[in-house]
Amino acid sequence: MHQPSYFKLEDSQQMLEIITNNPLATIVSLSSNGLVGNHIPMIVVEKNGKHVLQGHVSKVNSIWQDYDESTDIIVIFHGPESYISPNWYSSKKVAGKEVPTWDYVAVHVSGKMSFFHDKQWLTKHLIKLSDFNEQSMPMPWKLTDAPVDYIDKMLGAIVGFEIEITNMTAQVKMSQNHPEENRKGVISGLRALDKENVALWVEKPNG
Repeated sequence: MHQPSYFKLEDSQQMLEIITNNPLATIVSLSSNGLVGNHIPMIVVEKNGKHVLQGHVSKVNSIWQDYDESTDIIVIFHGPESYISPNWYSSKKVAGKEVPTWDYVAVHVSGKMSFFHDKQWLTKHLIKLSDFNEQSMPMPWKLTDAPVDYIDKMLGAIVGFEIEITNMTAQVKMSQNHPEENRKGVISGLRALDKENVALWVEKPNG
């Protein structure tokens, strides 16, 4: 992606935090029919001293059968984002020379995929995935809440995967290229729309 210097994020730990907090990603891979996009929730785990993404797909999803192993895939994670109105800029009131834009956070990961059919691997993965996503629930659901034979049947219908992270790039475009008065207007405008998650990024774009 195009990365102006004032939007470029280089802190790999912060990139991993963005991924962890925004687990639904778009996987772009090359198949025999060209580029394919899939939207899959994933978790970050450490394996052999490296960070990898783990997820799973239905067996009817052709990605695991029609994946070109000679090429890297791209995984795109989207963080907080919002339309930004020029009416929020104090400078617009002076000369009118402002236009709309969009503020956003995005992380791009590249690497190669490997696939898993082993039920023990799949079970461990599903426990990690569900425990992570259920942690804020008042009564967290666990894999053991479902009947064993039902889970066993479901395991036979999915394929697990890992993506070893070989490269990460990230962009935090949160009005850093505007003067402070404009940024204050953006923060006020976002909060008026109940977009506190984006306003916090505009306040502290570097975390």
